[in-house]
Amino acid sequence: MGARGLVAWLIWVNLATAAASVASDKVGVPVRTAGGTAPACSRERSRHARGVLDDFFHPVADRNRYRLPPNCPFDRSKDMYLEHEKHKEVVRRTQYKSLYSDKTFYNEYYVDKHMDNRHMDKVPPGADVCLADYCEVLRCDEHQAWKHPELRKTVGSSASRSRCSQERMRGLRHFCEVLMSGCFPTGGGPDGDAGTAARLREYFTRHHCDMLTCDGVRDMFGVLGSHHAVAGGGGYVLVLIVVFAAVGCYYLFVWHAVRDGRRSADLRRARKETLGTRAERWLVSFSKKLPFSKGRKKKLY
Repeated sequence: MGARGLVAWLIWVNLATAAASVASDKVGVPVRTAGGTAPACSRERSRHARGVLDDFFHPVADRNRYRLPPNCPFDRSKDMYLEHEKHKEVVRRTQYKSLYSDKTFYNEYYVDKHMDNRHMDKVPPGADVCLADYCEVLRCDEHQAWKHPELRKTVGSSASRSRCSQERMRGLRHFCEVLMSGCFPTGGGPDGDAGTAARLREYFTRHHCDMLTCDGVRDMFGVLGSHHAVAGGGGYVLVLIVVFAAVGCYYLFVWHAVRDGRRSADLRRARKETLGTRAERWLVSFSKKLPFSKGRKKKLY
């Protein structure tokens, strides 16, 4: 074997080893089809993953007017259950209605079962991505704890951090980078915007993929939430500003009303005193003109 052959063989071995490492580290994502039967895909976990994408992924891509390529699993057209979610409506605090059949169900679990049993044919062709399969790399549990502080005791506890596997997180980081390379390829998206794709790939790699460590996941969504306002999360600062401004305007209005009320009371009091003084003077002068009023004594000497 010559030098070139040896080099080629070493390169092949390294590539095979890297591929095996990726296969072992990568989160298993089964290939699914949107047929007439319900696939084994958790709707609840899919909603959690969709919440992460709706809060932090799609707004950034939409703001930059970037169209995701068809091989990106996070493209909305690939979401298996998105069409069903659009045809659900909350009619009360816990009751849900299917807009396909106009039936009302006791809670979301039963309307989900109804969708599985009666309306799987409504899933568009090509919508074959179960977002629940990406919950680990998207950190659905941490996102839920970030949005609902009462869950932080279990998700962000020291016990859960002690069970964290650095090797597993390393595999997730690599898988995340592979996903970002697929969603934001070097040549750009369908519109050929390579510059935008490179900028977004670098952004998500730095602020999401690189944060996939046992310590970094705790702060991931706090950092992302500080970049832009999201519903129920980072937008709370804007809400607080609006609330404080409204309260300030209210108290300013009350202060002006009280001040104007005092001024009006003083004016009314002064007006009453003026009228009373005039009336008293008129009565005194009138009484002196009466014939039986006590006149001035004449001198007799």
